[in-house]
Formats: sequence, C-alpha cells, structure tokens
Amino acid sequence: MGHRLAWSGAMLLGCVLMGMGCGSTDNTAQNSVKKAPPSDGQIQRAYTMKCSLCHGTDGRLMASKAPDLSLSEMSLEERVALITYGKGTMPPQKGILDDATIRGIAKYIEQFRD
Repeated sequence: MGHRLAWSGAMLLGCVLMGMGCGSTDNTAQNSVKKAPPSDGQIQRAYTMKCSLCHGTDGRLMASKAPDLSLSEMSLEERVALITYGKGTMPPQKGILDDATIRGIAKYIEQFRD
C-alpha cells in the first residue's frame, strides 16, 4: 500500500510540475520564430481580395474614386504607408493585413505602371 501511495504522489507531483509550464508567460521562443514571407500567389490573392474591387485587376478600374494605379508615381514607402493607414475612401489595412503582405502588395502594384 505504501508503495502505491508513493507512486501516486510522484505521478501527481509530475503532473503538477508539467502543468505549471503550460501557462508560462515566456514567449521568447514563440517570438523568435519568424513567419515565412508571403508568396507571390498569396500577395496576388490579397490584392485581388482587398484592392481589385476599386482598383481592378490591372490597377485601372477606379471605382469609388480610386486612383488609376498605372499612373501612380508614389515611391514604395509612400504606397506602404497609404495601404497601411488608408486615405479618403480607402480603408486602412493595418491590423487586417500583416506588414509583409502590405509591403508585398505595394511592390505588386508596380507592375501596373505605364
């Protein structure tokens, strides 16, 4: 009987110690894992879902007073800021799209320039 009690106590102690690690607030390992950058296909899908309704698949649709992207002379950083924070009728994408996707879309629309 004493052997069973000692074994049960050891098992209980092991479970408690293992459980203590489950709620750890140390996210160092999680934060150090870098997310892979979005692929070209993911960027194109994000543009299609978030931008093409107003700008069209070629950047020229111009619905909702959206500018013709083929005529844009904005720098990459200006486009990133515009997509991130929005302007006029264009909604901000900060908190909706991650930074890498926003930057990818800003690069993607360079192909629309005349």
